[in-house]
Amino acid sequence: MQDLGCEVTVFGVHPHHASVLGIPIRAMRSLPRARRLATSWYRGLRVVRSHPADVYHFHDPELLPAAVLAHVLLRRRVVFDAHEDIGLVMVKHWLPRWLKRPVTFVFGLADTVLARRVDGVVVPTRLLAEKYRRLSAHVVTFMNYPAPDFLDERDAAWQPYRDRRKEIVHVGTLSKRRLVDLVAIAREFLEAHQDWSWALIGMHQYALGWFDEIVRGPVRERLVAVGKVSQAEVARRLCGVRIGVNYHPLGSRHLDVAIPTKVFEYLACGLPVVTTRVPLLVEAVRHCAAVILTDEATESYLAAVTRLAGRVDSDAMSGAARRFSEEHFDCRTEARKLSGLYAEICRAKGASA
Repeated sequence: MQDLGCEVTVFGVHPHHASVLGIPIRAMRSLPRARRLATSWYRGLRVVRSHPADVYHFHDPELLPAAVLAHVLLRRRVVFDAHEDIGLVMVKHWLPRWLKRPVTFVFGLADTVLARRVDGVVVPTRLLAEKYRRLSAHVVTFMNYPAPDFLDERDAAWQPYRDRRKEIVHVGTLSKRRLVDLVAIAREFLEAHQDWSWALIGMHQYALGWFDEIVRGPVRERLVAVGKVSQAEVARRLCGVRIGVNYHPLGSRHLDVAIPTKVFEYLACGLPVVTTRVPLLVEAVRHCAAVILTDEATESYLAAVTRLAGRVDSDAMSGAARRFSEEHFDCRTEARKLSGLYAEICRAKGASA
């Protein structure tokens, strides 16, 4: 957005005030989840009152009340980022079972009522756009494609496919169910392929603790897990490995409206990909020769990974992955759509003032 002439300041959890790629980061203190949920509305309003801006873009579900109050009470231009269906909070692993249904109902009701009270909504997928167009006059679908700085790191770290180590990688957080299944798949694959390794990158601390307790023995040297890393580090790691995996058991309403953006990063870095058939992801990549679609059953998924690891044309698949990314995933086009939304809201508010 800054490259398009917008002055951008980001408020969020960070160790200290900083500047990242020329964008000011205003550090906010990390809080326990329960306290954060209870106080986010106040913290969000405090930012709005203390920092003048033309448009305020709120990103997290718990900030929706703050976004509405900023619009209704403070008369500010507000955009809400519905990067997931708020009514599906029940799928979150951290909610106690007894609390999932009432919290989901409350957030779903708030989403439906309050989304009508902001100036615009940003969504990541076609199906969410269809939902929010019934609630807001200004809706933009913003696909989270790899950003220019990610691609710059990719170019600097790029290795020819034949020179990359025989490693499979998964990027992103994992629920307990997905982690258990993926570790089982990785174990069996590595036991049969002694010259390969497998890495899980970007896991939450609770998942890392479980991993350290469960994954032991000789396979532990080739099955590794790490916590959160920067996007630059993700790009560097992906350019040195051979296969990217995305494993999502289907049947969740959440996945009906979501796209795992890690697949875009894999393809940009020249990785052939094995993924389960997440509906909207299939729409985006079904014509890519570097993507293998498979069932969620662990046996089917393992078989697909095994076949890909043994293919003799994987070098050509790597080239197809990068070409497909460059032809279909343009983050600058997405940024212009978002900038256009901001401009449209400012014009509409100016005309009505």
